[in-house]
Amino acid sequence: MRRFVFCFALAFAAGLWVVLQIFPGHIPMLTRHAPLLALAAVYGIYTARYFCRPLIACILAGFVAGGLYTAVYHQVFVAPLDTLRERTVIAQAEVRAEPDVYDRNQRVEVKVRCDSVGLTGYPLDTFSAIGYVPLTETALAPGDQIQVLATFYEPTVRQGFDRQRHQMSNGNFLSFSYLRDQESGEAALFEVTHAASTPLRYRPQALARQFGDRILSLLPEREGGFLYALLLGNLSHLDPMDEQNLQKVGLSHIISVSGMHLMFLIGLIYRLFSRRIGVFLSFFVILIFIPMAGASPSIIRAGIMSALSGVAFLFGRESDGQTSLGAALLLLLCCNPYALFSLSLELSFLSTFGILRYTTRLEHILFGKLYVRIANRMARKLVQTCGATISCSLCAMLFTTPILICTFGYVTLLSVPANLITLSAISLVFSLGVFFCLLPFLSGLLTYILTPLIDYIFWSSAQLGRLHWGILYWEESSGKIAVVASVLLVVLILGHKYLKPRVTIPLCCCALIGATGYGHFVHSRTTRVTLHAVGEGQMISIAQGYQHLSLIDCGCAANQDGMEILRETMNWYGFSEIDTILFTAVDKAHARSAAEILSTIPVSRCILPNHLKESDTLDELTAAAQAADVPLIVWTREGESQIDLPGIAQTTLIGGIDRKLGVQLRDGALDLLILHSMTQNMLDELLAVQPVTGQCVILANQFEKQDYLQRALAITQPEEIILSTGYGSLTSLFDIPVRSTSELGDLSWTIPHL
Repeated sequence: MRRFVFCFALAFAAGLWVVLQIFPGHIPMLTRHAPLLALAAVYGIYTARYFCRPLIACILAGFVAGGLYTAVYHQVFVAPLDTLRERTVIAQAEVRAEPDVYDRNQRVEVKVRCDSVGLTGYPLDTFSAIGYVPLTETALAPGDQIQVLATFYEPTVRQGFDRQRHQMSNGNFLSFSYLRDQESGEAALFEVTHAASTPLRYRPQALARQFGDRILSLLPEREGGFLYALLLGNLSHLDPMDEQNLQKVGLSHIISVSGMHLMFLIGLIYRLFSRRIGVFLSFFVILIFIPMAGASPSIIRAGIMSALSGVAFLFGRESDGQTSLGAALLLLLCCNPYALFSLSLELSFLSTFGILRYTTRLEHILFGKLYVRIANRMARKLVQTCGATISCSLCAMLFTTPILICTFGYVTLLSVPANLITLSAISLVFSLGVFFCLLPFLSGLLTYILTPLIDYIFWSSAQLGRLHWGILYWEESSGKIAVVASVLLVVLILGHKYLKPRVTIPLCCCALIGATGYGHFVHSRTTRVTLHAVGEGQMISIAQGYQHLSLIDCGCAANQDGMEILRETMNWYGFSEIDTILFTAVDKAHARSAAEILSTIPVSRCILPNHLKESDTLDELTAAAQAADVPLIVWTREGESQIDLPGIAQTTLIGGIDRKLGVQLRDGALDLLILHSMTQNMLDELLAVQPVTGQCVILANQFEKQDYLQRALAITQPEEIILSTGYGSLTSLFDIPVRSTSELGDLSWTIPHL
């Protein structure tokens, strides 16, 4: 029976995925013919049972049930909301989560009343949505009522991130933004009624906010942000560099609340109370902790599994983790089929399955004989802890590797040593953090204990993150070999009874070590040119291995933090200084972060265009350069002139236009012509006296004069056009393909120098 539950859940998820991913346009047809399809499925199941294939019957039943259930769910709960898209109506809604506050507005999850927007026939009184509303003097809180004149829409893909799929995985099927008054620029209608007291269903969120405020007020900034993320999954106060270091070494799961956190919490309850009392308390804690931690699909999955384990204990039954995992997945997908596309759920489910299914076997194979030989009890306990940690890390990595490659493009081998040296500290920090929140009179003492422990985690992740060979990039052939070799190594160890381990395992280890070493060698001799997604501005980094970094512009849009993007880039590859910053213009779009960079990062030289006009941006840049003793080189030459940029065979500056510079990068297959800073008039003037060509050209979104644009493209003759921001649904300009960073995110070119 246990085997069938898990197989049914997997088949249910597979049927769901097929409907949503492959046949989304055929959902109405599937719904109309649901009885016929169900009848055919019943016949298939009966046939399988007749031939004594109950497992096949179970899988077939799960697949059909998943597909039909998803089609019906979509038609009932999602399709009716399509009538609201692109409509502007007065919406009344209840705030259901803490808002994310930006410079100009705030984003908040709400429950919209169906009758307020004219949605009749909907099976529920409300539906969940993401709303962008004006800033308020008093912060919005769960339970507040709002009334807003809003336009509903379907979220789009932005910077390579599918916002619609992400929001639907959390149950928010629409988004809306408030309508502005054309004359005043203020909201045409936006009213807030603050709740007199927090409703009972939102009390856990209020409690989480109180705990977070206490943490941030008593602990140092970095350490407080980490503890807030560890306990409650709130990353808004976590230092971006610390977050990236955790990501590099495969410790991101500790700040994404999931099963590990519930395991720590319930384990702490069991230690403080007896097992039977602890089980009853754990049910209450699970109900409170899930909304406190954001109620993401991964934490709900962990909560369901923990609750099922507790129920099994109370009834004297053996708890089967794999069955609980399947039941949790099935329940989650029944509540919201789109939760299947939640990255946190995918990683949580696959890693948990790998740990439950293979950790014990792998630990026995790797360390079983070693355990027997250790006579000292304490030493054996320590070795067993290390062995279990290594085995868990390997089994989790085995199943999450495909998702990590598809999503991030790399896999880190550093997760094994990182978990080994930090897991005990993380467990201790979590337990002490619970006491820190619940027992205020101990906060002063615990501050002195928690701070060095968290600093140790920071130090460990930073030191391991410098081992660049531990990160395997799928885009590189050596990375592919190393990833496949590492996965095969674990598979071969698990299947040692059926294979020849004396031959296959050494070969696999040699392939892994060789590919990892060669990959590091290639990566350290590769130049990476990256056009960063910074909104309407421009920022291009040129990284030669791990030795040299140059920058073309450092601008960004008002809602982007160009300095943070640069710091993350430098931290990822281990750079501490910049060789050259080349400004194609000195304005907000091209030099917004210039003064801050020159004030905080060592820079060897800066190159500026000629005849710059006085401006605040220029004054700040000049003052920062003088304070940091950075030489400013004003480029006065006209026409094309070559300069030296490390990692690029030929770098050409294109002068002759006041206040602007063009840049061309050529090396091997790379032929990048950067004309982003120039207006159409400037570009037309430049090309009239200095015609240049390039295989790929970067332009700004200034298409008012189509004849100027057509003339410029006829001269430059690009095979591809790159835009920093989107221009509607533009895919081509005068039959030339177009790519945009606003839709695809960062765009990169790699140049190997072997």
